[in-house]
Amino acid sequence: MRFGFAMHGSRGDVQPGVAVAQALADRGHDVTVAAPEDIAPAVSRTGLSTRVLCPDNSELLQSPLVKERLKSKNPSVRLKALAEISSFGAETSEQVMGELARDADVLVTGLLAQERAATVAESAQVSFVPLHYCPIRANVSVEILGSTPRWARRAFWSIGDQVNWWTVRGRDRDLRRRLGIATATGPLPRRLREAGGSEIQAYDALMFPGLADEWGPTRPFTGALLPDEPTRMAYNGDAGAVTARAVDWADAGDRPVYVGFGSMPIERERIDGIVESLTAMGLRVIAHTSHDLTERDAVLRVSGSVDHEALLPHCRGAVHHGGAGTTAAVARAGIPAVVGWLSADQPMWTASLRRLGVGGGRRLRKLDDGDLTLLLDDGVAERAADLADRLTPPDRAVARACDVLLAAG
Repeated sequence: MRFGFAMHGSRGDVQPGVAVAQALADRGHDVTVAAPEDIAPAVSRTGLSTRVLCPDNSELLQSPLVKERLKSKNPSVRLKALAEISSFGAETSEQVMGELARDADVLVTGLLAQERAATVAESAQVSFVPLHYCPIRANVSVEILGSTPRWARRAFWSIGDQVNWWTVRGRDRDLRRRLGIATATGPLPRRLREAGGSEIQAYDALMFPGLADEWGPTRPFTGALLPDEPTRMAYNGDAGAVTARAVDWADAGDRPVYVGFGSMPIERERIDGIVESLTAMGLRVIAHTSHDLTERDAVLRVSGSVDHEALLPHCRGAVHHGGAGTTAAVARAGIPAVVGWLSADQPMWTASLRRLGVGGGRRLRKLDDGDLTLLLDDGVAERAADLADRLTPPDRAVARACDVLLAAG
């Protein structure tokens, strides 16, 4: 079979697609992965057929659009910012997705640009399967605004579907006109549900109790998707030397706390403050940041790509932004997590960790020393180790995802 992967976003957004794409290629299938310009070279190093999907998005992540407007208290400002993010590099990615779809039986994408990918797949009359790294469809199992009645949860999620549709429907209408297909009648989740298509939930069901039973077989849970070690090392490039240095340092003394916020733009002063608080508690720290920090004997600063799967098991805990990929890696390492979240799905993962008793946190600007003391709690550490034993092994998760995609074709 032939598969086209259109993976928008950051390295963490692309890596799960690479995991499944490589596994499909190993089974003898024809696979092409398209990724943003800045990430495509990393995909190419794995040996997969690779294309550039859209322009480098690193400047977008550092722009006022993401750092300020997307976090505005004004809903109108946030809505317009979301629409701009959704349309970033749209013309190029629509063209590339169209070319992928023409040569594929199944078009696969991640969380971002699903509406455009689904429209392109519809036009090419091929199957469309998205990978979800967190819950994004209407449900009554996942609490977003604290403890709320079931009807309020479903209403909140349904409103979110409609708001998202408002941000993308104009562009979708234009795309459909260019492709010569009928205008869509409503939000994508409803259309996919009516068509009976699969939406892969690329995270563990145990992180959100009740959700698998509520959604049923068309939204199968696989567990978090991670490439095998050779693919992961090729994708991460020079991360091997950086990670080895960090592992050696970690093993040379008491197990340290990892501090890292992925591709999120975080001020130097805020990271420095977290590191200072941790060292004041007598903890060693590995700070993963491009910023120069205040020099301290108990701190190792690393920059560039780091292999979380290799490093985190050598740590006693982690302070991070709560992204789906980092959260999964910390959980697999069996260590407590303190999350300083900024936006998107990060509060949801924070709430999940808190409910499971393996972590906690709050909005990054409100994070304080009291939150960090969780890393010293033996009970939290024991529960985190137990959770790691219950998670779906990555190889089994990837195999499940492959089976779903093969059935879709």
